[in-house]
Amino acid sequence: MRAKGTAAVAAVLGWLRRLTGGHPSGSRARASADDTRTGGAGRPVAGGPAAPSLNPTRSSRERATAGGQDLERLWAQAALLSSHGVAIVDPSSATLRAVNAAYAQLVGRTPGQLEGQASNAIYPASEQLQLLIAEHAADLNGAATLQTQQLHRDGTLIPVEVTLVSVRAGSGPVGCRVQTVTDLRARLRAETELRFGDVQHTAAARFRQLADSAPVGILLMDADGGLSYANPCWLGITELPAEQARGDGWWDAVHPDDRERVSDAWEGLTRGAPLDIEFRYRRAGGEIRSVHSRAAALRDEGGALVGFMCVDVDVTEQLQQRAAIDGFHGRIRALANRLERLREDERAELARRLHGTLREELTTLKGEIESLRARGAAPAADSFGALTELAERCLQHLRHITFELQPPGVEELGLADAMQRFADECAAQSGLRVELTDAGAVPDLGRRRSLALYRTLQEALTNVVRHARASHVEAHVWVQDGAVHLRVSDDGVGIGDRDRGKAGCFGLLTASERLTQLGGALRVFGVPGRGTTLDASIPVGSGKGQRAGAMR
Repeated sequence: MRAKGTAAVAAVLGWLRRLTGGHPSGSRARASADDTRTGGAGRPVAGGPAAPSLNPTRSSRERATAGGQDLERLWAQAALLSSHGVAIVDPSSATLRAVNAAYAQLVGRTPGQLEGQASNAIYPASEQLQLLIAEHAADLNGAATLQTQQLHRDGTLIPVEVTLVSVRAGSGPVGCRVQTVTDLRARLRAETELRFGDVQHTAAARFRQLADSAPVGILLMDADGGLSYANPCWLGITELPAEQARGDGWWDAVHPDDRERVSDAWEGLTRGAPLDIEFRYRRAGGEIRSVHSRAAALRDEGGALVGFMCVDVDVTEQLQQRAAIDGFHGRIRALANRLERLREDERAELARRLHGTLREELTTLKGEIESLRARGAAPAADSFGALTELAERCLQHLRHITFELQPPGVEELGLADAMQRFADECAAQSGLRVELTDAGAVPDLGRRRSLALYRTLQEALTNVVRHARASHVEAHVWVQDGAVHLRVSDDGVGIGDRDRGKAGCFGLLTASERLTQLGGALRVFGVPGRGTTLDASIPVGSGKGQRAGAMR
């Protein structure tokens, strides 16, 4: 195939020699000079130096002809073996006269398949006009260069640079055009990689500039977890020198008690799980700094893991403030619980004294008045009747006060009957229609828990009477998941978010704190104009697990 291609290119070069009337290699000029020196027949010119001859039997013309043929073969061999595509185009027919292997390989064909074909057939239609302009420019100026695309046999477009040289004999017409085609893919790829490298370098410089001024700790690590970069903020958090932190040195700053958790989190990150953890650093002087750490994996274009980037936010002050706030809330809850106990103790003592003294005295007064009435004259009986009625009203008021201060039904009747009794009395006094259902299923909660749930119902119904402007209230009690639940719903005006901070809602806040102290919870939902619903729950037994579940 190579010998055949060499012969083809040599034949074309001979055709060019004949077309241009000379030797492309310049052999004819050298032969004319030899003829001048030898007198045209290999004989020396009179008075001139004798021309050296390696073969006395061959004339200078013969030797020049042989040299030109050797140069033609060298040109043909060079064109055939060139890494650039070379093609010779007949301008009269716009067809390919000869091509080398590199030219044919660019378009996925053989030289034999291309010879005789239209020279522009291997270029897409969008490039035809540009190529035609370049050919005219080469015909006018001798040469032209353009960057275009060649169409491969499989349909892909190959970026190429085409140099066109128009060959003519003297001032005659163009005898042929020589196309030299250079594949630009490698060059463009190298330029792209160079630009990408420049972009990466610029991006890395900008990232370093931003990271150095960031108010959070930023770490860059390799795929094995070795530290390659730590910004000044992180170095300030740990007080580690930069050189000491490199590699695995950063691990020395992690608090010993937190290293197992941190190691497990990093192991999860390598498997694709997100890293979001709070842990502590211990400085060389023993000071502890708490951080909230997040990390992400860094991967190359192929998806291979190349490293990690970690962001540490110093939350030491936040945690201290949170602990202070939690302690403050704890003290407030303890104080509220203490106040509530004092209130309950005062109510119980007041109820005992009212029930043990005033009620007995009023009962005795009523008995004496009735006795006097029975023994007295008829006119005096009316007066005694009025006294008896007054004493009866005093007893009725006293019963109400005693019931509100210390409901006797909680201990005497049980929680279910006591709640039913309070609901009935509330309905009788306010005119509301109060319905309490499933109260009989309430188990024994003990004095404190029973009283807390009773007070919650009492506060809920009291708020409905005072503020809701409702006509109907439904209360439902049931047991679920180890806790007693109470739900009170009304059809009143509804409580809004702004209303919960008013003084009238202090009772609900107190009830909520009371339930929370016992492991329960209280939630209030209200829609203005559509009523309010109160949900309360308290565990049947005691225990931290039940308390945590109720609080959730």
